[in-house]
Amino acid sequence: MICFVRASRMMSLLLHLQVRGQATGAELARLLEVSERTVQRDAEALVSSGVPIRSTRGPAGGYRLDGGYRTRLTGLGLDEAGALAFLGLAGPAAQLGLGSLLEGARTKVLAGMTGEARARASATAARFHLDPVRFFGTAEPTPCLPDLASAVWSDRRARIVYTVRSGETSVRDVDPLGLVLAAGVWYLVALREGARRTYRVSRVRSVELLSEAVRRPAGFELAEVWAEARASLEAEKTAVSVTVRIAARALHRLREVLPTHGQALVPVSAAGEWVELTVPFESAGWAFTALLGLGADVEVLGPADLRGRMAEELRRASGLY
Repeated sequence: MICFVRASRMMSLLLHLQVRGQATGAELARLLEVSERTVQRDAEALVSSGVPIRSTRGPAGGYRLDGGYRTRLTGLGLDEAGALAFLGLAGPAAQLGLGSLLEGARTKVLAGMTGEARARASATAARFHLDPVRFFGTAEPTPCLPDLASAVWSDRRARIVYTVRSGETSVRDVDPLGLVLAAGVWYLVALREGARRTYRVSRVRSVELLSEAVRRPAGFELAEVWAEARASLEAEKTAVSVTVRIAARALHRLREVLPTHGQALVPVSAAGEWVELTVPFESAGWAFTALLGLGADVEVLGPADLRGRMAEELRRASGLY
């Protein structure tokens, strides 16, 4: 086992030098999670085996490969190959427990490229970046995400304890089909009693993998199924329409709290200081919460019961100050 671990570490050292061209002992020690002395011993062992590694001292020193030496031992392991789907998504990969596998796969892919192709890949990474998390928000806690990912990978039925919107919990046996990251929020797509269901991962309290195997539907495509689920959710019938008088400067904030089909009703900007609009909300409760958050930038004109509820809440808040 020790020999295998050292051999794997030495290959990683060699691949890092092949990709970087040159690296200091401290950089390699950090990448390999070992001491600088261990890096020195591994480099010496590689030199003894015929690999042309040159080490230099001083501020600009470090380790480098001489003579354009390249190794072709860059084959990807099965786990690393699976992690490649998350290239450019290091954060989500880490949440799924694939962080180290992704970095190993990335290093091997870069090492197998020509110098020109590697430079082009680095230039692209320096110019384009994908950030899947919304502004002014932190990622929801998803302690059960790795267990759900394990169920998805192994095609195993899972028993989950799930918190519904009312705050109550229920136990459900589901057949996990895939995990989706949408606007920084993880969702589980699964079958329950033969019907497709979508669960917010942050509401899953526990996961138990069962012995039954999951039979994935023929022709199942996660991206297509998610697009259908999202369209269905966004097209749900509006529960309440609210007429508001809103400050032009707050229009963008109003758009953010509306369902998709209502956002087009809100102009991006307005000529006047105030705008009167009628917009849809999924529920009266959410309309109350969302509009209250806009403070003095919005006045609810109707329906009358919502206006009265807003006025009462603001009177109570005013009393505190």
